[in-house]
Parts: sequence; C-alpha cells; structure tokens
Amino acid sequence: MNTYFGLLAEFDGRGELPLEEVAPRYFGISARTASARAGAQALPVPAYRAGDSQKAPWLVSAVDLAQYLDKRRAEAHEMWRMVNC
Repeated sequence: MNTYFGLLAEFDGRGELPLEEVAPRYFGISARTASARAGAQALPVPAYRAGDSQKAPWLVSAVDLAQYLDKRRAEAHEMWRMVNC
C-alpha cells in the first residue's frame, strides 16, 4: 500500500495535516514541543502556517510526511538486511 494513500485514509482525505495530530504519532513528541520546533524549522519535515496569524495552526503536507516515512522505512529495511542476511 502506498504510504501517501494510507495517510489520506488515516486523516480523512486531508492532504494538509495538523501538526498537533501528526507529532505525537509519528515524531514521538508532544504537540507543544512540535510547535516550538516548527517555529525553528527543526522537524524532520517542513511545517508551515496557512495564514499569517500566529494563532494559525501548524500544518504538514501528507506528501512530505509520506516521503519521510518511506525514507525511514527504507533505512530500517537496509539495517535489518545487514544484520539478518
């Protein structure tokens, strides 16, 4: 299954995902920590605000997140292959 389509299914078809929902599940950090890191662009994927307001929520593209997850999976697979083959 394609990671991108899996994310779309998980997030009800939304292509732009709220960081507060993504961070705990995929980055293992709280929404508050993720927000601080987003402001410093210190997350593993780009985060942005759709509006100019400081109150606008941070968003992450499902495409960017899927690419990140696919890369991490490939790295894990390569490590597993080195240990087990």
